[in-house]
Amino acid sequence: MTIVRQTQHKTWTRYLLWLAILVFLAGAIWYYTRPALPRVQLVKVERGIVEATVSNTRAGTVKACHRAKLSAPSGGQIARLLVKKGERVKAG
Repeated sequence: MTIVRQTQHKTWTRYLLWLAILVFLAGAIWYYTRPALPRVQLVKVERGIVEATVSNTRAGTVKACHRAKLSAPSGGQIARLLVKKGERVKAG
């Protein structure tokens, strides 16, 4: 082998070694910074009676992401209300 070929061979070997180190480091960073998997509880399947109702065991409060202020384009007062509470109405 000539001196030029030996130098080229060493250069390529050095590049491949650095590339392998970078790939290894990138893989290690990805492995140790990925999000944790959720815990799962396994339950053995059993036969039983299906209940018709489902109870709410997770009661809570819902908060809106956005708020909007609603108002009529012009102000005024209601003179007469011609329907009663709970009565059905139609458009028009």
